[in-house]
Amino acid sequence: MLINYNYSEEIDFVQISKDLETSNSIICIENFPESDEKLSNFIKNIGIPIEDFKNNKIKTVFDVKVMKQKGYFKSVANSNYTFPLHTDCADYEKVPNCIGLLCVQPAENNEGANTFVDLESILKQLSESEIELLTTKKWWFRKIYKPILEIDNQTKSIFYDRITMESFTKLDTSEKMILNKLDQIFIQNSFKINLKKGELILFRNDLFLHGRESFEIDSNRLLKRIRFTLINS
Repeated sequence: MLINYNYSEEIDFVQISKDLETSNSIICIENFPESDEKLSNFIKNIGIPIEDFKNNKIKTVFDVKVMKQKGYFKSVANSNYTFPLHTDCADYEKVPNCIGLLCVQPAENNEGANTFVDLESILKQLSESEIELLTTKKWWFRKIYKPILEIDNQTKSIFYDRITMESFTKLDTSEKMILNKLDQIFIQNSFKINLKKGELILFRNDLFLHGRESFEIDSNRLLKRIRFTLINS
């Protein structure tokens, strides 16, 4: 599942792009420098970084750390809470298909592990009728209606963010039952990665759901996140 590289060695950006385009793997690059600029420039070799007003200085890198504003967490990402498995930017019309996470400071005692589940594992747990339902029924993702699964002859994608889905619409009992079953499938087929300092992971945002475990509120845990779309997408 993991494809390993070392930043201190010559990096084959063409191969990394192919890994992300064609495989169901997560790329891990060790000994990556703790620099927003170097992270952004590195990603520009394989994709187009997404700028957002939430990012550091409205650029492309976002600090995932505990942060409050007027006594409240700015977001789930900026809390110490468990973050359920989800798709980043699921409410966008064009969802960035890749994410990079650089570990600057891990949480203590192996807390705050990143969690993942891949689409292929999810599909194996679904019946044909369930897959048909998830590819045809559209859900409200704050800004747009879309199905949870998109499958055609060449591509497969998953879009899921239950926090957003429940925050901006009222789900009926049958809809909640569908999502409850999906959540159980996600959890049962998930795996975790305890990132070490200086490790950068790259993965497909449309082929993996990702989340994290909780950690102590006074932890210095810091990850740098960058979202991007592959150049050839």
